[in-house]
Amino acid sequence: IRGGATLSDRSKSEISFQKRMNVNTEEKKMIAKKAIEFIQEGDVIILDAGTTTFFIAKEIISMKINVTIITNSLMIAKETANYPDFDLIFIGGKFDWKNMATIGSSAINFVSDLSVDKAFIGANGFDAIHGAMAFGEDNAVLNKMMANTAKQVFIVSDSSKIGKSAFFTSVPIEMIDVLITNEVSDDGLIKVLEDKGIKIEIAR
Repeated sequence: IRGGATLSDRSKSEISFQKRMNVNTEEKKMIAKKAIEFIQEGDVIILDAGTTTFFIAKEIISMKINVTIITNSLMIAKETANYPDFDLIFIGGKFDWKNMATIGSSAINFVSDLSVDKAFIGANGFDAIHGAMAFGEDNAVLNKMMANTAKQVFIVSDSSKIGKSAFFTSVPIEMIDVLITNEVSDDGLIKVLEDKGIKIEIAR
């Protein structure tokens, strides 16, 4: 900044899936419960490989909602595979051990042929200019393709990510229909998002 220096709000890297499962867990569970309100019987949905979307999958199981789940998350696939009443489609591709997920050209090509009702996508960062952001380029490209296949796009992100930046835009702001979070303290951000037609849902 002019005349000095300040800590960047851009995080340097992404921690592993297992470690992220223990960060802001209660907030993620609240967001998952709110997300369930938008899922109906018979929906075909995509869940990306985030920890918040993992909790959405657990809520779907708990509520016994008859849906088709498409995911690149090994953890979500393992969780839902124990319940044969659900239709599960697992996206193949190169395996990303840090995120316990598939990525790469095979995954992107598979998703590009889909048409789904709703996509629920997490974020490493979110702002009103870029939309949802991710640390990894492969993850960002795949998430954008997921959003592109969906009739309705939901970003699910706890408040620690709001106003933060990551390296790559994963879901551009113009592709987002709903932001589900536990808190938005920036009134300016709320106004910008609402002006862009994005609905903000606060999980409590």
